[in-house]
Formats: sequence, structure tokens, C-alpha cells
Amino acid sequence: MSDVALCLKNLGKMYKLYQRPIDKVLDAFGMDRWLFWRQHADREFWALRGLDLRVDKGERVGLIGRNGAGKSTLLKIVAGTVNPTEGQVAVHGNVQALLELGTGFHPEFTGRQNIRVSLAYLGFDAAQIRDQEDEIIDFAELDEFIDQPVKTYSAGMYARLAFSTATSMAPDILIIDEVLGAGDAYFAGKCVERMQRLTHETGATVLFVSHDLASVQRLCERVVWIERGRIRLQGDPLETIKAYMATIRKEEEVRLVARDLKVLKKQAVLLDRHEDIYTRFLFHLVASTDKPPAAHHRIVGLTLWAGDEQVGVIDVGGPMDNDPEHLHYIMDAPRYMDWGKPRSQGGLTYRDYGDFQGLYAHAPFEFAVPKSYGLQEHHRELRLEVDAQCRAEEVAVEVHTPNGYVRLGCLPYGDRHVTVFPLPMHLILDKDGHAFSQEAELPEPATNETASADMATSSSTSEYGSRLATITSVTMLDDQGRECRVFDLEQPIRVVLAFEAHQRLHNPVFVFCVYLPDGQCFTQWVVTAQELGFDEMIGRGQVTFEVTHAVMGKAAYVASAAIFKYLNEQGHGTESYHVLDRCVHFQIVGPPYEPVERGLCLQPFHAVFELTNSC
Repeated sequence: MSDVALCLKNLGKMYKLYQRPIDKVLDAFGMDRWLFWRQHADREFWALRGLDLRVDKGERVGLIGRNGAGKSTLLKIVAGTVNPTEGQVAVHGNVQALLELGTGFHPEFTGRQNIRVSLAYLGFDAAQIRDQEDEIIDFAELDEFIDQPVKTYSAGMYARLAFSTATSMAPDILIIDEVLGAGDAYFAGKCVERMQRLTHETGATVLFVSHDLASVQRLCERVVWIERGRIRLQGDPLETIKAYMATIRKEEEVRLVARDLKVLKKQAVLLDRHEDIYTRFLFHLVASTDKPPAAHHRIVGLTLWAGDEQVGVIDVGGPMDNDPEHLHYIMDAPRYMDWGKPRSQGGLTYRDYGDFQGLYAHAPFEFAVPKSYGLQEHHRELRLEVDAQCRAEEVAVEVHTPNGYVRLGCLPYGDRHVTVFPLPMHLILDKDGHAFSQEAELPEPATNETASADMATSSSTSEYGSRLATITSVTMLDDQGRECRVFDLEQPIRVVLAFEAHQRLHNPVFVFCVYLPDGQCFTQWVVTAQELGFDEMIGRGQVTFEVTHAVMGKAAYVASAAIFKYLNEQGHGTESYHVLDRCVHFQIVGPPYEPVERGLCLQPFHAVFELTNSC
């Protein structure tokens, strides 16, 4: 008897995307082949491709990844509700799937009636249904509502009933996709314990998808990280989750730095669009003769580097290579672009460029570079790598600039190889000759004649003050001295406040104030110039606040930085030189699973044990 519960080989799922409804209708009825003079107007979108996975019986496997990575599509294929486009799927045993809330139960029936119908559908006889019914109700803890219509249930109540019913039969394979996210932490803990017991007592196999990484780590013996329709990493739960969180943390760093730049530049604070955070670079492939290519050229991969850091990769022909929701993608609009269909050969995915009658006869693609990258200051020169095999002619690579397209060079024809194209620095400089920088450009300081002691001299709600001294940058550093906006629990933190005094000032006060998510002041670090060893200051300098053992718990924080003239009796500044009001965003994170919630303040404590009576 096989010990394998699930085996997937070279699995792929493709959906066709159409520009017009009529194109979809013609394709559905197979009429396209009769209308041979019409150009095909569909795009192939691969949600999964080249995916191999084996799950043994009794194994608990967690699937993690961003929204849209392909996790739900994979589970639907395993459950049999969606057919794969290519590859092999072998499922051994009966499958019970909880994929979406709202499916499986009749809204007009009561909870009790839905339990009976579900068990009858699974083959239970009347006696078995009576035996199971009370156990399901007891586990779901819905005694007071079990005889009410399901349509009156909250999402959490529905999740309780659905999970309790699905696990009452001890299936061979149990699939759960984010359904438990609608419940509370107490019931989620019960569910994890029940799934552990199922695997131990009955040998059931569990596939568990959740963004609650603590539950995934607690339940699963192996974790599979899915990224853009492929398995990026799998193995030990802790190590896989740490690698996944490292990429999430990197993106969060970019978002927080960009958000601060927006605030300081008096622009919108809410950043929901990529263009607020990234600078987009549009490239395209063209025949070196500036005419439509005469041959099909195989394009395998595209990679953009900033110094020694990989900005992004486009796995050409792979899953989701044409998804504009991702930061890096190709543009394959039918009738306009000259990209061919995604192809796979011997495990290699690719697309052909050329001779597809695209209106523009080129093959465009786009990369997004975080605006927070200090390209010039940190020597992060951009370079593009193209993995391709060109036939019979050279293909040029061009990048779009404000002045039009600039040719970077050509791909030589012959065997497949990787060609590197450095991007000239003048292409990534703004109109003033400055590269992208993490330090925001603040307004020019006020002169002595125009400066005022009034806090409201600036029209900005994010900064104010007389500007006799200005904060030029606020930098947060981790224990390695690296600029950082996401810190681990109890990690050392350094805040460097750089300033410039435009005239001689007597004993100014420097402040860094951290606020809780609800706006309350959590902690305020205050120091005077005299405490730092000088009475007066003029010119440039910096003040560094150091915390060797941060007591801030896991949360997103926002902070203000300020220079005041003096402190009043309550310890607050009255006349301000410069205040950056809630302009610095950062986060404190911890391990994905902690047995005890430690709160927003990690108060140090000392415990003493004393045995007063012994036997």
C-alpha cells in the first residue's frame, strides 16, 4: 500500500484572458478556427506552472505565500473542483475541503439541519448522524444558535460549524484554506489541536493555508512557500517561515521609507499604489534594424540588479510573468505587442519574440525599483541581464527615458547566453541631477529676517517651527549599523537625528517621541545640548539616541523628531525650531509563534521563588 497521499508532477493551470466578450464566446464555441482571418485576441495567464509536490500520508503541510501566489488554485486542483491544464495529479483517499466560507451549507436551513444533510451526503446512516450530531455541536459551541438559520450566523460562527462538520468524518485528506481566519484565536487553537489529533489517531493528511504564520508553525511538520505560481522554498517550518518573512520585511522597509518621504514632501500619507513607492523602468526588445523581426527569438529570463542586490526577476514563460499586479512583468497585449505564447520544453519556460504581427513589433517589459534606493550614493548602479537565444539577427534592448527610448545594446545571435546591460547613470537621475535618496529633501530654511517663533509658520501639518535650526534627516539603525525600519523584539535601536543650526543657539532640546497605533505617546526621548556636553551650537551636527534593550512590543509605530528652544516645567517644548510631526514610521516584529502574548510593553521584571511549606 502506498504511503503517498498526494503527488503532483509538472503541474500547470492556465486561464485565457480576453479583451472583448465576443472573443470569449467565439473561443468557447470553437468558432475561432473557422474565422481564420481574425487575429487571436486571448492572452494566456498561468496561475501555476512546473510545480512538483509530494505529500505523505499523515503529514501536515502548510502552504504560505502572498495573496494571488497560486495557493488556492493549487488546493482547488487537489480537491477536484478545478482541472489542471498540464501535468499529473495523483490523490489517494477521500478529500474533505474547506475552501471558502458560504459554500456547502444552505442558508435557509438551521445549523442542525445542515449538519444532518452534510453527514447524509458523506454516506452516514441515521444512527451515525445522531452519534456525530451532538459531538459537532459541542465542538462548535453553538448550542444556543444551532436551531437558527445559517444565514443569521456570523462569519466566525459559520467557520465553527463548517470546520466541526468537515472534521467529524476523519477524511484521508483535509484541506483548509483561510476558513479559520474568520474565527477567534480561542477556536483556532481548538482547530489546530483537532487537526493534530486527526493525523495522530487516523493518519489523516492535512493541507493548511493561512496567513496566520503562528498557527502554521504550530500545526505543520513541513511548510511550502509558493511565489508566483511556483514553489520557492519548502522544508522546516521555522526556517521556511523566516525566509518568507525576510522578503515581507524587505518590502515593508521599502514602503515605510517611501511613506516617510511622502510625508516630508507634503504629499499623500496613504500609499496604496505602487507608483508612490517605486520608480518604474520600461524596457523593450526590438529588431536591431528597427523593423519587425524576421525570426523567432527565444527569451528565457530577465533580471534587474542594483549593485549587488537583485531588484527583480521575470521568469519569462513561467507562471504570472504577464501579471501587472506584480512589480516586474512583461506586457503581452494581443494585437499590440510581439510576445509569443508562454512555452515549456524540458522544464525550461520561455516566450518567443518576433513575427507575431504586433502593431508595435516590439516586446516590452517593466521593472520597479524602490524609490528609497540611494543608487548614486550607495553605488547601486542598475544593470539588466537578459537570458536569451537569438536566431539569424541581432535584437536590441532599449529603455524608456523622459526623452524617449535609449538603446542599451544588442543581443548577439547564436547559442543561448546571458547578456548584461549597464544602465547609464544619467538615465536614473532626476531633472536636478540627484539620484533616488533615502533622505528627504526638506524645504529651504528660513532666513533670520523671515523666521518667526510661531509654531504655525509652515503651512504643512507634518512639520513646523521657526527653522532657525532644521532637521536634515532622521535615520534608524539596527545592531549591525544598517539602516532599518523593521526591528526584532528587544533588538538594540539607534536613531540618528542630523541637523543644521543656521545661527548660534543656546542649549537647544532634542526630542524623539514614539506613538502607539492609536495615537497615544508610548515613549519620549529628550536630551538637552548641555546634557550632551555643549552650551551653544551652530552649523551641522547630529544627535544619536541609543536604546540597548527596546521594551516596545510587536506593533507598527510612528514617531516625531524635533528641536525645541527650551523645555517648560511640564517637560514639553514651547518654542520650536523644527518639528517633524509623526513622520517616521517603523515596526517591531517578533517570531511567528510565541506561546504567550507579551503586550505592547516588554517590561523587564525579576521574580523570586520562596517555598513556604514543604512536605
